[in-house]
Amino acid sequence: MDNWNIKGGQLKILTQMEIEEIHQRALDVLQQVGCFFESDRALDVLAKHGAIVDRSTKIVKFPRNMVEQAARQCPSSMLLAARDPKRDIHAEGNRVYFGPGTLPIKVRDLETGEIRMGKLTDCQDFARLIDSLEYVHFFKSMIMPTDVNPKCAELYMVDAAYNNTTKQVSSVPFSAQGALDLYKMGEVVAGGIDAFKQRPMMIVNMLAVSPLQWGETNLDIIMDVAEKGYPMIIGSEPQGGTTGPTPLAGQVLMNVAETLAGITLAQLVHPTVPIMWGNVGSLSDMRSGLFASGAAELGLINAAMNQMAKFYGLPTYSTGGMSDSKLSDNQNGIEKSIQSLTVALAGGNYIHDACGLMESCLLISYEQYVIDNEMLGMVARVLEGIRVTPETLSFDQIKEIGPRGNFMGLRHTLDHIRSEHYLPTIFDRSTYDTWDANGAKDIKEAAREKAREILENHQVEPLPQEMQDELKAIIKNAENTYAK
Repeated sequence: MDNWNIKGGQLKILTQMEIEEIHQRALDVLQQVGCFFESDRALDVLAKHGAIVDRSTKIVKFPRNMVEQAARQCPSSMLLAARDPKRDIHAEGNRVYFGPGTLPIKVRDLETGEIRMGKLTDCQDFARLIDSLEYVHFFKSMIMPTDVNPKCAELYMVDAAYNNTTKQVSSVPFSAQGALDLYKMGEVVAGGIDAFKQRPMMIVNMLAVSPLQWGETNLDIIMDVAEKGYPMIIGSEPQGGTTGPTPLAGQVLMNVAETLAGITLAQLVHPTVPIMWGNVGSLSDMRSGLFASGAAELGLINAAMNQMAKFYGLPTYSTGGMSDSKLSDNQNGIEKSIQSLTVALAGGNYIHDACGLMESCLLISYEQYVIDNEMLGMVARVLEGIRVTPETLSFDQIKEIGPRGNFMGLRHTLDHIRSEHYLPTIFDRSTYDTWDANGAKDIKEAAREKAREILENHQVEPLPQEMQDELKAIIKNAENTYAK
């Protein structure tokens, strides 16, 4: 199985008629209801290009043709480069890539099992762990380190990432200045501004604040990044029942409207700037009002949003693989696998939150990454489907063996085991007696041992010293200026 050429798209939640209906109603929302824009700078841009701007309320109403033209201007594919070109992300069509989630604050210590706050060493260790996991394709900076300057912690996380993985790196900026510095760090690793334009090695994401509002910081980031022509993720995250409608269709509609508002601004600033459509819809458990990160409906929402993004011709940033469980238990596995499989079957290109997270994205675990990597391998095998060829139909072998025979001795069997069957490395398929004789290890213990082995033995070639020095200089400048 080629784990860098996985393709989904087999699952269609919405019909073409439903897609068209959602599109038209989203245009109605933007034209008749409008969206709150907190930035005067953004209001100036929108008014200049013909949007109806009420300066007193900061509500913007968008002409339909403005929104549709903006969507048409977005490129349909996006290269996100890695230090190792063999690990580049080609976000397009139904290609599927999996990666971690964003900014949990707690970590389950690998040695003690205790829950503690994250440290910079965790950022380094998680990057190195993920570098070795074959079904985790990219690294999204995660685990808030509490032992660095919190005003520019994202820069520390990305510095740790670039030095400990050769996979593609992305991040969430904490400020407009931080966003530009993240791209500067990407420029350094790419080998300069011109090299970055050919092989962009950083992407950041901005989300609307539901319902129907965009905050000043994210608007400034959108405009600053668009002016450079650099790739970005623009999306929305309404929670059904609280910041979004309870019906899933209504939530998808609002998500589309909010995302299109942000995309329109970016395209007005710089036509054809590369944008990845951010599918981050979720829901609240209305018995408590808390974020239900492990809900099966999250998979449905993100699958539908993938169809909407493909209707507009944009690559997709999706959510799938979260859990509300606090442990690596049955609930955890069920929630994660249902979400990941649903969103991957829908063709999500860049699926984040796909591994490692627990407790509604607040907690991260070393062993959970190892477990989820195994789960994602099974998801990838489902997406690969069944290859029907003269060779795989096996007629000659069936004829050779005949009734009451056995296929174990055939070379044909050996030749096709690894291409046809996914072989897990920590999921146990032995008999009970064999499992018991080998120490009766549960999945958590097996994953913990593998994580320890990886961190003890897996080494990543560090960046050249001059690049390391340049990254440190960017962080130092941030701490001397906007991060004081």
